[in-house]
Amino acid sequence: MLNVLLAEDHNIVRNGIKMLLEMDNTINVVGEAMDGLQALEMVKKGIEVDIVLADINMPEIDGIALISKVK
Repeated sequence: MLNVLLAEDHNIVRNGIKMLLEMDNTINVVGEAMDGLQALEMVKKGIEVDIVLADINMPEIDGIALISKVK
């Protein structure tokens, strides 16, 4: 099972991506964040994530900065 954290500030886009990912039985969306800061807090709290799927343009912390901090 692949654990994915979605970071996207637009609800409609985030919900659509989640719906597509969940069609695959090997993917588990373990968290959803509205911005990079929220996603970073989830990772710091110990959520088990294999992949962070992040939008490049988000408020607070953008996707590129988020990935750098998570790495």
